[in-house]
Amino acid sequence: MKKIVYSILCSALLLATSCTDFMDDIKPTNSITDEGIWETESSAMLFMSQVYRDLDGPYYSVNGFNDHAMDILFTDDCIQIGEGNSNKWNLFDFNASSAPLDRWSNRYTSIRRANIALQQIPESPLADDVKTRLMGDAYFLRAMFYLELFRWYGSAILIDKPLDRNTDDIFLARSTPEETLQFIISDFQNAADRLPVTVADEELGRATKGAALGMMAVTYLYAAGVVDAKYYQNAAETARILVSGDLQGTYSLYQDGFANMFLEENEHNCEVIFDIQFAYPYRWSSAQTVLAPPQPGTPAEYGWSKDHPTASLADEFEMADGKSFDWNNPEHAAAPYENREERFYATLHYDGKPWKGQILYTAQNTPSNLNLRENPNGMYSVDKPSCTKTGYYIGKYMNENVLCGYDNRGRGVGGGHNFIVLRYAEILLTLAEAENEVNGPTAEVYEAINAIRSRVGLPGLPTGLSKDEMRTRIRHERRVELALECKRWFDIQRWKIAEDVLNEDAYGCLVTYVQQPDGSIGRTYERVFVCEKTFTTPRDYLLPIPQSARDKNPNLDQNPMW
Repeated sequence: MKKIVYSILCSALLLATSCTDFMDDIKPTNSITDEGIWETESSAMLFMSQVYRDLDGPYYSVNGFNDHAMDILFTDDCIQIGEGNSNKWNLFDFNASSAPLDRWSNRYTSIRRANIALQQIPESPLADDVKTRLMGDAYFLRAMFYLELFRWYGSAILIDKPLDRNTDDIFLARSTPEETLQFIISDFQNAADRLPVTVADEELGRATKGAALGMMAVTYLYAAGVVDAKYYQNAAETARILVSGDLQGTYSLYQDGFANMFLEENEHNCEVIFDIQFAYPYRWSSAQTVLAPPQPGTPAEYGWSKDHPTASLADEFEMADGKSFDWNNPEHAAAPYENREERFYATLHYDGKPWKGQILYTAQNTPSNLNLRENPNGMYSVDKPSCTKTGYYIGKYMNENVLCGYDNRGRGVGGGHNFIVLRYAEILLTLAEAENEVNGPTAEVYEAINAIRSRVGLPGLPTGLSKDEMRTRIRHERRVELALECKRWFDIQRWKIAEDVLNEDAYGCLVTYVQQPDGSIGRTYERVFVCEKTFTTPRDYLLPIPQSARDKNPNLDQNPMW
């Protein structure tokens, strides 16, 4: 199931285009293509594998660590404080020269590779069916790279060929958001027209028609919020192809445990439409080390637990009977981790949860010793920088069987699980939201949302909801179903709710073990302040264009207020 990963790795030996800036990457077009790469299918696939490898995803590492998926740290779902300047991410406290996330520079290196393929493949001696498939790969990947630029920066410089600094104008301006959107949609459609519906086992990880159409639906949904609401119609129509149209039955909801869906042993299951390939120790994700709890053992031996879910996210998950969790309900407040829905337990680690054969404690103390300092892995304080700040750790994607610390040579280790970019549940949510915006809560909307809820044992939505009420329920469902999968930030952007949800202070749950009058040990729970969060409208809805890129290109404009 991991064969494509090895060809991805081999391709790194073939290509040496490791430029870090768009302007640095402008080279003569024959600098990579004059060694017969396009003469055989195998060498062409090595080149294309490198382009696939550029879809790095969060928490990717080979010999080091990419410590954070900042997509989630910008949201109300997760925070990090206490290490260096990391709190700047929660506060959007940076500028064009110090932004913690640069998705601009390296994406143009990737786009250039895709453009080289699109230029060279049609004139190659490869068989027509091979050329068609490789063109589909290249269109899909270029669309993915431009979608990233579109969502992070609002619009992009649109380049549809490898530029040559000797003959081409390289000081290009950004196109409009509408032009950027249409470029992406065209690429996804070109990919869908050329890609197969399914792939053989040895090709797992390559894009399919469903991946191209699914990402097109996601793109339309995003555009409906940031460009024009008319794109809700396009989002619904495109998502419908996978649900009830030509691709009906190609994908389905995974039914063997919500948490199990994300584990390495269950990769490429029926729900996965597209994922980024990893295979430890060749290409691996450092998520297990960066995110996993620091116990049992010491932080050096186990996880670093850097990014911590908030009480806001934890409280969003319903009770097992489908009722909302409420701190004002005495029964809920007395036992907030009991009788919650399945996704709560699959998404979060919390005090008292079994982990690696032991009990995970996030409390100030432990039931064996009621001394605060006797729990080195408890709630964060100055002398416990590797421990949870909120009372929660990330549980999604975490695998008890993966070592989280260092190997015998002192190198960090991690997981080989793939990062799921798109799964069928998101397509159902996309269809439901778009259809509700166009036609209100139709039977199709109810069917899509209730299928997701039924999968985790929750009752269906009440009948008779208004359009606004259904919108609220869909947004809730997206937040808990797709939690910590790097979706929330883009939802906040397109719903224009950041000034509300990101100007609220972040809270956690403080757990304390107490001695009861009868000598037994009990627990108390308190929702406590953790840190402030601030958001400036409209500035923070988009990242700043890196100053280094603007220094090289006088025609590259900056986003508002940066």
